[in-house]
Amino acid sequence: MNVLITGVSSGLGYELAKKYIINGDNVYGTSRRPTNLNIKHLKCDFNNLSNLTLEFDNFTKNITQIDLVILNAGILGELKNTSSLQINQFEESFKVNVLSNKVILDTLINKNIKIQQVIGVSSGAALKSYYGWSLYCTTKSSFKQLISCYADENPTIHFTSLAPGIIKTPMQDYIYNIDENKIPSVKKFKQMYNNMDSAEDVAKKIFNYTPNLVKLSSGEYFDLRSIK
Repeated sequence: MNVLITGVSSGLGYELAKKYIINGDNVYGTSRRPTNLNIKHLKCDFNNLSNLTLEFDNFTKNITQIDLVILNAGILGELKNTSSLQINQFEESFKVNVLSNKVILDTLINKNIKIQQVIGVSSGAALKSYYGWSLYCTTKSSFKQLISCYADENPTIHFTSLAPGIIKTPMQDYIYNIDENKIPSVKKFKQMYNNMDSAEDVAKKIFNYTPNLVKLSSGEYFDLRSIK
């Protein structure tokens, strides 16, 4: 099976790539930083959409089929009151969390590369706002709707917005060091920090459950934590 995963240099993307490598699949990966994984890798910056378009087009020039696409790469952005954030911060978050995924999907679809399944790694923040999290909440909500639109327009491909739950990654390390007196919403995450699932544990859950996602309606949002 051919698998494409974005954001493979660390965290969930890295652990997912490892799972598919061990499974014997042919893994393609993208990330801003280098990776030590033995995969076909594209080092690229999702904040530079013009370069991404050219680089990803070249990266996929000899590919005819991607069975599974996992759109995992994303950034949290600064946790701060919305009125204190700059427009360029929103621009960066939308480029990385939303528009880069459009570049990737459009390249694959317009080149008639056969795709069976697309998973957009989502978040509870796509459905619920958090104090100080407007960069993340607005982009994750937009990404969820983008996945739904692609599902409506591409009936031969199965799409899912998959929320993996809270994972102990560098993003949570950043949240842990935020002053909860300034951003009260981080208190909950600080309290959960020591008991969060590792990226490896969540990758295993996603790897095992992915075949079941095609039973859902294409474009549906699914929270991995609902699995008993």
